[in-house]
Amino acid sequence: MKTLYSKFVWMTLLIMFASGTIGFMIVNTFYHQNLKEKNDEKNVEVANAIVELIESSNLNSIESLLQTIGDTGYQIYIVSEDGEESFYGGDFRAREISDSIVKKVLNGEVYHGMREFPKETFITGYFSNELTNTVGIPFTYEDKSYALFQRPNIKFLFNEIHLLLGGLAGAMIFISVIAMLIVAKRMIDPLTKLTIATNKIANEDFQVPILVNQRDEIGQLADSFRNMVKQLEASDRYKKDFIARVSHDFQTPLLNIQGYAALLESGDLNGNYAEIIQKEAKRLSGLMKQLLLLTSFDQANTRTKKELFQLDDQLKQVVLKFRWLLDEKDISIQLHLKKVEVLGDREMLEYVWENLISNAIKYNYSPGEIQVEMTETTEYVQVIIEDTGIGNKNTDYGQWTERFYREDAARSTQIEGSGLGLAIVKEVIQSHNGVLSFENVEPHGTKVCVQLQKM
Repeated sequence: MKTLYSKFVWMTLLIMFASGTIGFMIVNTFYHQNLKEKNDEKNVEVANAIVELIESSNLNSIESLLQTIGDTGYQIYIVSEDGEESFYGGDFRAREISDSIVKKVLNGEVYHGMREFPKETFITGYFSNELTNTVGIPFTYEDKSYALFQRPNIKFLFNEIHLLLGGLAGAMIFISVIAMLIVAKRMIDPLTKLTIATNKIANEDFQVPILVNQRDEIGQLADSFRNMVKQLEASDRYKKDFIARVSHDFQTPLLNIQGYAALLESGDLNGNYAEIIQKEAKRLSGLMKQLLLLTSFDQANTRTKKELFQLDDQLKQVVLKFRWLLDEKDISIQLHLKKVEVLGDREMLEYVWENLISNAIKYNYSPGEIQVEMTETTEYVQVIIEDTGIGNKNTDYGQWTERFYREDAARSTQIEGSGLGLAIVKEVIQSHNGVLSFENVEPHGTKVCVQLQKM
């Protein structure tokens, strides 16, 4: 498997090679299109100066003069009208040149071999040491026509520069590669640490230290990773606590069902065991429905079937459901309602009122009282349910909507309940963009406020 480090190294080397190749081709094209003609003109001027020097000299032989000029850094080829030829200065890699070119120069034409030298892709014409890559000038010496072809001796003139440039390029490549390896290592190390931490977190080790502290994108990634670990740790604790509480709430009715079923199986028919079993099964069914509803909210796939309906009529119908329980516990209820139409999920909101009113009855004193009041504005309607029950003086109200939360004093095991009702109420209200709040009432009691948007 290729590591990110090896990919980075190979990609950097590839980019260096590609950029060097493209850069060379750009320079080569620039030379052919912009510099080659100027270089040809410059060398024609040099050749003319050599010819003028030859024609103005009174030497019996020009051999020594041409040899001296060649030794100063020029490659020279001389050919006479008789076909005699001689070379001075550095040697040409390719000495071939067509007779037609020589004849034209002998006849007085200037040969622009540098300008007309073929374009090459990877070998810049400036460095091509060929006789055809020269300039040709005619001259006359001792009443005899000659053709002079010359070009700079690049190796002689720029040998040290070649070495310096080659050494510079090699040093730059070497240093760049070493620096790139170091930088890549430093860049990849934090990701390696995050990978190791991820593997440990996958094994539920949430205490693994993340030793990445940088002020860049990787540092931001590390900070996000730390926040994610905290959330995962909290989620893991909640999951385990949730499973433990669900297991406990399921275990009690299941044990009761198992025990009373065993009594029935043994033939003991003295008690109302079937009624108890039915009651516990109903309790399990209700708990299961609540869990499924909460799960649907967690998965964000609960679709509220919103419709317009009379909220005051719904509240009256819910109160009628609990009339027998109100009479049994000697609790009076006062309704202060208005005719208000709201847009919402009728079934879910009915669950909200049933839960809040049943809680007001369940945790109320006997005799007691419940007030249900409705107020409205142009934008929202508020339903207030206030009871004269045990209230809440010492506990944060935010805990009431936590799943499975039950107070030791107020919600003891003597009072039936799963601890899921208010959690569902909160989810339903939030799905309607509403607000749920609680308030302690002196000297005792609780006020619950539900604010819903009307449309």
